Amino acid sequence: MLGLGCWSALLAARWATGSFHEFLLAETLFLLAPLVLVPLGLPLTAVPVRSGRPSRLFTLLEVLPLPSALALVPAFALELPWLARVALGLPYLLFTLCAALHGVVRLAGRSAFLVEELVIDVALLCPLGGAVWMMTWLGDFSLLGFQGLWVLLTAVHFHFAGFGCLLIAGLLGRLLWSRRTWAPRAWRLHPVVAVGLMGAFPLLAAGIAGQRALEVLGVSLYVLLLPMLAGLLLVGAAGVDSRGVGRWLLVGSGLAVLGSTTLAGLWGLLRPSPVTLPTMLRFHGTLNALGFVGLGVLGLRLLHPVSRANPAGVVFSRLGSRGRTGPRFFERLAPPDGRRPTGLVDDFSEYARPDFDPLRLSPEVRRFYEHTAEYRLWVVPDWKPGFRLGGRLWGWFARRVQQLVLPHDTHLQRHGVKGSIVAVDDGADGRERVRGWIRTHVSDGSPIYVAAYSSHVAGAMRYMNIAFPLPFSNMTSILRIDHDAPGGTGLKLTSCASEDAPGGDQGVYLAHRLLALRLPLNETIWVWSAEGTPRTEPPCDEPAVVLRARHEMWFFGRKYLELHYFIERLAGAGPG
Repeated sequence: MLGLGCWSALLAARWATGSFHEFLLAETLFLLAPLVLVPLGLPLTAVPVRSGRPSRLFTLLEVLPLPSALALVPAFALELPWLARVALGLPYLLFTLCAALHGVVRLAGRSAFLVEELVIDVALLCPLGGAVWMMTWLGDFSLLGFQGLWVLLTAVHFHFAGFGCLLIAGLLGRLLWSRRTWAPRAWRLHPVVAVGLMGAFPLLAAGIAGQRALEVLGVSLYVLLLPMLAGLLLVGAAGVDSRGVGRWLLVGSGLAVLGSTTLAGLWGLLRPSPVTLPTMLRFHGTLNALGFVGLGVLGLRLLHPVSRANPAGVVFSRLGSRGRTGPRFFERLAPPDGRRPTGLVDDFSEYARPDFDPLRLSPEVRRFYEHTAEYRLWVVPDWKPGFRLGGRLWGWFARRVQQLVLPHDTHLQRHGVKGSIVAVDDGADGRERVRGWIRTHVSDGSPIYVAAYSSHVAGAMRYMNIAFPLPFSNMTSILRIDHDAPGGTGLKLTSCASEDAPGGDQGVYLAHRLLALRLPLNETIWVWSAEGTPRTEPPCDEPAVVLRARHEMWFFGRKYLELHYFIERLAGAGPG
């Protein structure tokens, strides 16, 4: 409200002068972004935090907008030396840098690929680009061959066509997700519009920089997609409470973008254009800033659609090697209490929930997870075409760090795997009831996997939380546990998001103490008793095998490896 009051006072003062030319109009439209638009939309980009306390970065973002935006008012309104103007613009440049980092952190920590949240991530990068062009204007510099009014218009473009438009598209996706059963076609259309708008923005920017073909392509995308976005705004408005003001603000935003898009098409596609630059500024610029973006962001702020992304605050392991990991990694991490776990979990019933009953599992499957040290494994790798060379290259690296050495053999040869369970100090790891599972080759004792197992609870779901120490970091696989099939006695552990609940913690991450990055990897592990193994699995004629497992791995959605496990109980182990 303070920013809106300052902007309104500046607008009234300039209007009263009677010489409201295009330079003053462009400056006034630009100031609407840091004073009103960005502070209005920023709270909607907050990531839900399960602890209830936002991150330090977002706390800083809540403090910076007001002083950094107010410093811009004298920089634009007063006749100051260029050095003073640039100095007054630096706080806003710092703020936009923090906003861009906030967008990167949001993207890195998300467990699932959600188009509506990705659009918001990209939107948070745009004010930084606009601030760079703003600094160019304040210093009266040239950038990429542009100077004068075109520099300021580019800063305006980054804030409204970039941040404002993409933020609306992302928040609208949240709104449509909550009403996907009521408007399924609109929900299916939204990703197409959102991805297209993310591509149209850089295309138009590159085209204006000198590539006419790219400019035509960017303008064409906007002319095609923005009316679709207007239609989605109207659909979203129709599905909310008719008594709320937010609904009618969305309607006004959708109608305004139709008018501004018509002017943009005439300006960008026709040469010579029937629309002059002053006309574009007065009508297209004003309709976009106040109508489309202003009403749209305000309406969505009032409606505040909820994100389906996973809350931040997953507890990751702090473990990491200083070079090589190796089978002796856990020797220095023995707990002081002398714990001696025998399995990957102490009691599998801890994973019980309304849609998962551990008592339905085969007793042998449960016993394997509770007494893992009493079993021996054989593994048969099956690398998929197109990934075998990459698997060999990864193997070269993995053997040197002695971690994640995926078996590789073109003849589907069986590899004997010896496993041991050791206790790990919770204080050093940072999680609870941690135990290590060290898997080595029976033939030569070389390491395959060195993993630290734990679990954590989010909502009503307990996840298996597995860390593989790497140099100065670790790869963490967070797995959701389900039945292998309705009525089945087998087990399914997966990092893939559920279609009904994409916001869970499951995923494969590269974790560091400062940041956890969701990797484009996924895995699913199926475990069955020998008699409950599906017929689709490779046959096994060895009576000593009591369990079968299949480990599937994907890279960017393409399966690159299957590991088929044959599991025997060691001599002397008790009955299942």
